Formats: sequence, C-alpha cells, structure tokens
Amino acid sequence: MENIEVVNGQPTPVLPSNGNQPAVITEEITPPAPGSKTESELLLKSLQEEREKRRILEEENLQLKASISPEPEFESDEGKLLKKQISSLEDKVIAIEEEKNVEKLFNQYPILRESADKFKEFRQSEHPKAKLESVAKLFLAENGLLETPRKGLETPTGGSRTPSNSSMTIEEITNLRKNDYRKYVQMLKNGLIKV
Repeated sequence: MENIEVVNGQPTPVLPSNGNQPAVITEEITPPAPGSKTESELLLKSLQEEREKRRILEEENLQLKASISPEPEFESDEGKLLKKQISSLEDKVIAIEEEKNVEKLFNQYPILRESADKFKEFRQSEHPKAKLESVAKLFLAENGLLETPRKGLETPTGGSRTPSNSSMTIEEITNLRKNDYRKYVQMLKNGLIKV
C-alpha cells in the first residue's frame, strides 16, 4: 500500500528515495493575485506596467525640461540687443492697438469718454484679462449709463385710433324698418337713427 501524506491541504504521494527516508514532494502555494481567475488578470498586469512606464517617462521628461535653458547660450551680444529691441517694439505695438480699440469704444459709447479714468481703473482692477468691449458694457451697466430712459407712454398696438362709424347705413335702416318695426320706432324716438 502506498503512503500518502497531506501537505498544505493537498494529498501528496510518498516516493522512495536513495536513503532510508521517503522523498516528499512539496509544492508552495502562493496566494492568487487579484483577478487571477479571469482574463482581467492580464488587464490588471498591463495597466500596472503601463503606469510604471508612464511614471518613468514623466520623470525623464521633467529632467529634460530642467536641463534645457530658456535662452540659448550661443547668442551673441548683438543678438541679445536685437532681442531686447524687438520685445520693446512688440510692447509699443500692443499699446498702440489697445489705444485704437479704446478709441473705437469711445466712438461707439460716447458717454464712456466722460468717465474714461474710472473706466480705465475699473478695467485694470477688476477685469484685466477680459475683452475690452465686454468690460465697457459691464462698466456702463453697473453705473447705469447704458439704459436710455423711456419717455411717455408706450404706443398702443390694438388697431387704428379712429373709432368705427356707429351710425347705420341706409340699407340697414330699411331692413330694420321692414323686419323689426318696433325697434325701428324706438331707435327713432331715441335719436339713434337719422333720417
């Protein structure tokens, strides 16, 4: 009869060995990884690998960005001087365009010209990066300068102003006399029918 030993919860047959003791085969049981019984194990493993690769690449990217200097070191003195002149000219062009846009707004909203200092302060303090026209409309609305006051009553929309003629035509009078004589006589006495 064979000797069977139970090792780690599984039956294991005992095999004879060269010496006096029987050889015992033992298997190490490792706990299953999350998702090991389904195909999602592969998905989880690939996701973890991808995250690790991404982390490594991002670190390398940051190191490369840190090693690159913003200004090239091979520029000459003349190149640096020209660069300063170009940047100052760009600032002047931006200032001129801004003045041109402000002048257009003053032409569009003449009341804004009267309070130009307040508008400039409002624009710089509260809305420095917003569109110029949007800030102008907001400024005018907040200060009550955009609305024009309404004068008088609204015009009526219910038809013509002349009342319709309430007197009866000759055909209606003759029809009333033939068909309803009593009403005809009553209207004559009241002066509603003119003969």
